[in-house]
Amino acid sequence: MACEPYILICAGEDSGDSVGEPLVKSLVSKNFTVKGSGGHRMQAAGMLPLVDFEYLPVSGFGDVLPKYFKLRQSFIALKTALESPECLGLIAVDYPGFNMKLVARAGELRKPALYVAPPQVWAWKRKRAKVLAKNLYVKLAVFFDFEESVYREADCNVVRVQHPFCVADSFSSAVSPASKSILLFPGSRKFQALRNVPVFLKTVQGLPNVVLVAARRELVPVFEKFKVPVVVAPQSAAERKALYQSAEYALTAPGTSTLELALSGVPFTVCTKPDLLTYCLGRLFIKTKFFALPNIILNRLVFPEHIVHPWSGVKTWSLTKGKRENVVKELFEKLTVGKTLDQLALEFLGQFVERKAQ
Repeated sequence: MACEPYILICAGEDSGDSVGEPLVKSLVSKNFTVKGSGGHRMQAAGMLPLVDFEYLPVSGFGDVLPKYFKLRQSFIALKTALESPECLGLIAVDYPGFNMKLVARAGELRKPALYVAPPQVWAWKRKRAKVLAKNLYVKLAVFFDFEESVYREADCNVVRVQHPFCVADSFSSAVSPASKSILLFPGSRKFQALRNVPVFLKTVQGLPNVVLVAARRELVPVFEKFKVPVVVAPQSAAERKALYQSAEYALTAPGTSTLELALSGVPFTVCTKPDLLTYCLGRLFIKTKFFALPNIILNRLVFPEHIVHPWSGVKTWSLTKGKRENVVKELFEKLTVGKTLDQLALEFLGQFVERKAQ
């Protein structure tokens, strides 16, 4: 008895889970089976998990080593699924440690691949763009104009796509005065968060209504030991925006949370304490003026940034709560260019409809 054809999808972090959710919904709505790796959002949308998502989110080279064998097992499982005759194609979301290899293997197998949020070649490892350009079976989908230009320069097959957090007519720079909480977003990867939380808590020491935000419920027990209230980030963009706008201020690690906070009109500071190896390599190879996404997109320092040296103790700074620039509209205009994720998924499916019907 032949197995049912399926689309393989690979996301390895919570931000990828948010991006992957609408893609999975579109695939499932057209009666396609979707298998792969993803978190609660993608699984609720209909993806059949092949690996344990909890082991996948890692931050930096130093955090990979303790999880090496689990990560290797997960990669082998996804690669085996890709190589199956029943696998029609691959959708990769961010997570270059796995997805660069999976996309390359898809090219060798002559299977179509869609890579959403490909590697940040504008920051480092530009050679990856040339590698992807040589793969005739992959299409890239990017959110930002500065990364589109780099990939086009390398002759990649690339298209702009609208950021999923940008919902039309739903953004305002007004922050709700009903609650004056200080939200802390230490990161979605466990080891990264454990490095950041002490720095964040020291910075806001003595301030009322401090709340730690866990990217997923598995992180709640990790955060509870710090003896401050913990909430899980809501799954829907509208609910996350409501949570953000209930805050007076936020401290956040770099990543998608910086963009969502900025689009919600919330003042915040970006901070991270990387592991030693990542810090040293970053100093050598990463050549960007800023590391917070809103600052990179706007090409100016709107939100304060701090990197805490790995060997230092808990050093803090004063929160900057003064007059802030209204950048919501400007960011929104820059992030609503191109196709929606739903349109992108349906275009990708078009090439398989005839085969599936046979």
